[in-house]
Amino acid sequence: MSRSLTAGGDCDAWCTKCKRDAVHNIVAMDSTGKTPAQVQCRSCQGTHKYRPPKEAPAAVKATKASATKAAGAKVAGAKPATKKISKAAANTAVSIYKRWEELVGKRAGIAAQPYAVTKGFGLDDVVEHTQFGLGFVLEEIAYNRIKVLFQDSERTLLARHGQKPPSA
Repeated sequence: MSRSLTAGGDCDAWCTKCKRDAVHNIVAMDSTGKTPAQVQCRSCQGTHKYRPPKEAPAAVKATKASATKAAGAKVAGAKPATKKISKAAANTAVSIYKRWEELVGKRAGIAAQPYAVTKGFGLDDVVEHTQFGLGFVLEEIAYNRIKVLFQDSERTLLARHGQKPPSA
């Protein structure tokens, strides 16, 4: 996806505070005007030097590492993996990430609403959660529950907390 980057716009970048790829606001551009110099994370509000996003989610890298290890290839000086991720779990993480990326592209012009448990959200709303980042409402499970797709997983969140459901 090719788009022009400008100060005040947004881009994907590696967040040094969240330790993950996240959507950032561009604070300043470098001297060439082609690359962001400084960005602000929309999730944690941290401002830092621009770092390009990692090419794939951590689950994909873990899958590649475990596949190499399973094939019997030894890398000099490599540390053993501390946590194994099953291939099915890695494929699920990759498919979730791809679905999230598609929704980012489709709903690029829609402003994200800050998430609050007391607010009501509908299908296809874009939500900005303070901890999980940018998410898309996939389904209203119940009057006070919504299913939201974030970059790393689907989560069920509270909505309309403290409000009475409409009478049937």
